[in-house]
Amino acid sequence: MRMRPLLLILIVMVFGGMPGLAYSETAIEVTPRQVFEGYDLTEDWRITEAETLVKSLLQKFPQSGDVRFLQAKVEFFKGNYDNAWKALKPVEAKHPSVQEFKSLVNETRQAAAKFISRESEHFVFRFEEGPDEILIHFAEQALERSYQVLGKLLNHYPREKVLVEIYPDREPLSRVSPLTRQDIITSGTVALCKYNRIMIISPASLVRGYPWMDTLSHEYTHYLLTQKSHNNLPLWMHEGIAKYFEGKWRESEEFLSPLMKTVLAEGLANDYMIALSAMMPSLAKLKTQEDVQLAYAEVATMVDFMIQEQGESILPDLLDDLASGQEFEAALKFRLGTDLITFQENWKNFMKRKELKTIPGLKALKTRFKNNRSAEGDKMDYQEVGRKRAQDLTFLGDILKSRSAFKAAIIEYEKAFEESDPESPILYNKLGATHLTMQNHEQAESYLKKSLEHYPHFHTTLVNLGELYLEMDRLSEAREYFERAGKINPFNPFVHLRLIKIYTSLNLKEEKILQEKLYSYIESSER
Repeated sequence: MRMRPLLLILIVMVFGGMPGLAYSETAIEVTPRQVFEGYDLTEDWRITEAETLVKSLLQKFPQSGDVRFLQAKVEFFKGNYDNAWKALKPVEAKHPSVQEFKSLVNETRQAAAKFISRESEHFVFRFEEGPDEILIHFAEQALERSYQVLGKLLNHYPREKVLVEIYPDREPLSRVSPLTRQDIITSGTVALCKYNRIMIISPASLVRGYPWMDTLSHEYTHYLLTQKSHNNLPLWMHEGIAKYFEGKWRESEEFLSPLMKTVLAEGLANDYMIALSAMMPSLAKLKTQEDVQLAYAEVATMVDFMIQEQGESILPDLLDDLASGQEFEAALKFRLGTDLITFQENWKNFMKRKELKTIPGLKALKTRFKNNRSAEGDKMDYQEVGRKRAQDLTFLGDILKSRSAFKAAIIEYEKAFEESDPESPILYNKLGATHLTMQNHEQAESYLKKSLEHYPHFHTTLVNLGELYLEMDRLSEAREYFERAGKINPFNPFVHLRLIKIYTSLNLKEEKILQEKLYSYIESSER
């Protein structure tokens, strides 16, 4: 028998609308209030409470389409996609919101069909069997540390284990989330926290990886904020707190990258800001990666300003206010002593006094995805250096270097450097690596350190610095840079082999054994 969700009162929820409800013509039908309560609990990610309510309603109203729909939603938010699909089967899909949710559940269960699971103390990791298992070692480090550090800062520790899903590339993430493939490409978004779980793209699908461990901590912060505020914190502050805290797990106090400092300084000087309202429904929907970085810089420094004015306790206190039902702007005014408009004006003055330094020519690097994960990523990197003239000179330098004409290659790279706008870590690394090949260590170090100053997470720079210091027999420094490179892109076999060699030289037996195990996850895929 088909179960029909009644359609008198429309609820607009996270999926763009839930099935409507109507008062029953009989005394045994479920009431809107009961199902509304279930929706609210689920949207607040209070899943245990929502599940208890659903079980009670199913006993009383086993034929209710509305209750079955709510059951499916709870199962979906628990990560039980097959159970959610089974609960939805008898529910008619005439209403668009029901159709939309059915489609989401079906896409998600298909995308996750090959997932296997690993668990740590507070997290459940799902991923496709194979090389991505290497990520679990690093993910546990970042998230278990985040559980302790962020839990103390926000005074919130989830009772249930948090679900983390690692998708092999951008395609499945675009199918199981509100992000389109174009959103991912344009904004560089590689992860999100939604539907009571963290979803992230494997760094194996990007040409040079990315700082995905910080990204995991960032998304976990969103998880805590949603739960603790009962999903009442506005997006701009969500993103501000997450960006401000994303390095705390590794004891970093730096939350602004050189690029973020540059775009914020230029935005303040030119009166070009991303309005808080323009950040909705997601920063991933902004038009350029520079706008995304500016938005993050704005909201992160707003949080910094707020904490400097009122102390770190303002954040958990504000979240408690929201969970109790207070409106955001009223709660913010109570905690800050000013309204939101005045707060933003004070923040602007605060930031202008800082006189942030800019790096001329610094631009957001395009997030480069591989067409397939086994593809070589850097063969066409000359196309990233900016103007056509600079690209041509770089390509010529590559040809000369391939023929061991190193001095001639450096001349062409230097010409390209003069033609290049913006600043290019590609050229810095080509110059640094070529000088390294010629054993011009001082020149190589100069180029590579300058590149690292501008783009601190650029994988190639970290690898080249590791190789430089290994060649100079400065093993501790070589170890540091190769370890940093391995955390940005754990799928680079060269990094693993170099670390095994370094650990052997330093007689670090446990580290060597662990590194050999990590290497084994990707070694089979390289054959």
